[in-house]
Amino acid sequence: MRILLTALLAATPAAVPPAAAAAEVAKERVCFVSRARPAAEKTVTVPSPAVRRLLRTTLSYRGPCAVYGRAVPMGGGVLRGYTQTDGRRPVAMGVTFTPAALRDLPPEMNDGEICFDKDDDGRIERDTECAVGHSHVLTLPKAPAPFRWALVNWNPMGHIPVGVYNVPHFDFHFYIQPRAARDAIRPGPCPILTNCDDYRRAKKPVPARYSHPDFHDVDAVEPGMGNHLIDTAAHEFHGEPFTHTWIYGAYDGKITFYEAMITKAWFDARKDGCAPIKQPSAWAETGWYPTRYCIAYRGNRRDYTVSLTSFVRRPAT
Repeated sequence: MRILLTALLAATPAAVPPAAAAAEVAKERVCFVSRARPAAEKTVTVPSPAVRRLLRTTLSYRGPCAVYGRAVPMGGGVLRGYTQTDGRRPVAMGVTFTPAALRDLPPEMNDGEICFDKDDDGRIERDTECAVGHSHVLTLPKAPAPFRWALVNWNPMGHIPVGVYNVPHFDFHFYIQPRAARDAIRPGPCPILTNCDDYRRAKKPVPARYSHPDFHDVDAVEPGMGNHLIDTAAHEFHGEPFTHTWIYGAYDGKITFYEAMITKAWFDARKDGCAPIKQPSAWAETGWYPTRYCIAYRGNRRDYTVSLTSFVRRPAT
């Protein structure tokens, strides 16, 4: 690996701008991965002009090497949670998957896992008595507090509101709430198949300082999840088609998950993009919180990433 890296760096002097010859060239951290030994990853610091060449000719990627969670099947491929850290500082936390994960996805509205016999006829009507989506639980090794784990939902028919989110898309949830507490949000008869006591807890308002004012309770409570606070200022509510958007999850008066919602069409087009995360004015728990989310297709690795980035440490107030 060292010989290959040295050879690649030696081949890049022409990429250094002339103006930089008399000055120190900026450097970047890269996770170096050779095609010959893809399992051997090593964080290196290299001159910035060499980075593009490394990303083009090897399986390397920007930033320190990631730590990966277990692989979880989706479609014809797998999902993995991952984190990248620089010492104690988180650099990125996200999900990675290959194009195969976007193929052979189930066409049914839901996976039939969270259901309730709402009309009490002794049988479950999957189209009307089960929560929408196909769920995939992911581990996030070394996730920065307060984050704990992740959940990816595939929604082949989308969901309400009709005319906005009823297109095939994925929900990438990054949970602050412990999984056991999330699993305890039971199905039942209240509006969207939620236990009525749990529905009332999900509807408990989040104190204004812990939520951005653009996010509103639109009664999007679901079992096994909680409430969804929607950004009604987002582009999809103002004449533009839904491509990707940001949602905050809430339960019992607390923010419980961060969510990036992204259409399958966006991934199919292999588009890249980052967007700012609208921030509250205060945080209930001390920890590292992201200020951007990013979507990328990495051509050299032939994979996608959905990541939370640009973390800032916030004190509880």
